[in-house]
Amino acid sequence: MGRKHSLDRHPEAKKRALQLYKEGKSVREIAEQIKIEFPVQVSKSSVHRLLKRYEGVLKAAEVEVAGSETDLMAHSQALTKIANAMAYEVLAEWQEKGEISEEKFKALLDLLSTTSGVAKTTAQIEKIKTQLIQHAEKMMEKITRAVERVIEDEETRIKILVEIRKELEV
Repeated sequence: MGRKHSLDRHPEAKKRALQLYKEGKSVREIAEQIKIEFPVQVSKSSVHRLLKRYEGVLKAAEVEVAGSETDLMAHSQALTKIANAMAYEVLAEWQEKGEISEEKFKALLDLLSTTSGVAKTTAQIEKIKTQLIQHAEKMMEKITRAVERVIEDEETRIKILVEIRKELEV
């Protein structure tokens, strides 16, 4: 395990740095504010390393729970962000304490397994959606040719094809 950096020795300063980052402060502004609020010497590079280490957690905090109107791809991406955040959290715990709780490690493995399954399912669904769209386009081409063969009046033919397209739109 590597040496502890100044922010690792001051958990409250570390929390404050992460909070300032979430508020949109720059690395320089965070370092300056931490020096003012806490009895710790912190550099911009220390703040930067901290933010890189907790990058996944910070991104996961941005993930909103998707509503029922959101597609499966968005849910899969959100779940992946959460899994990545948990992985970063577990690694940070290992780096700080030199060990990882068995419960947290098992939860991470379960989450990664679930995320993998959702990603595979999402990919299969997207492939099927693409195939269905292609099939519908081919069917519309066949319908268009059939209507063109049967209906001689161009205006009527166009009206029928427009109505068919409207009916087939989901």
